[in-house]
Amino acid sequence: MTDHLKESILIGMSKDYNIQLGLTHEDITSLLNGEISTFNFVPTQDTDYNDRISISIKEVEEDATLSECMNLSVDNISAIS
Repeated sequence: MTDHLKESILIGMSKDYNIQLGLTHEDITSLLNGEISTFNFVPTQDTDYNDRISISIKEVEEDATLSECMNLSVDNISAIS
């Protein structure tokens, strides 16, 4: 297998993760002041009442690796009948 073919396969397997986080002016000010670092989003009528999202923000060095900058964890919690 040529290097070009290997590169083409790897590019085809890559993923883009896009996250848009809506924060109020007060949230941003609190974040800049070090007052908060975690945001919890609770379900509403528009979302699945079983879904919960928490986002934690931390400071990293300029040359931090992707794994140091982002860690995605999805927990499947089953209800006990």
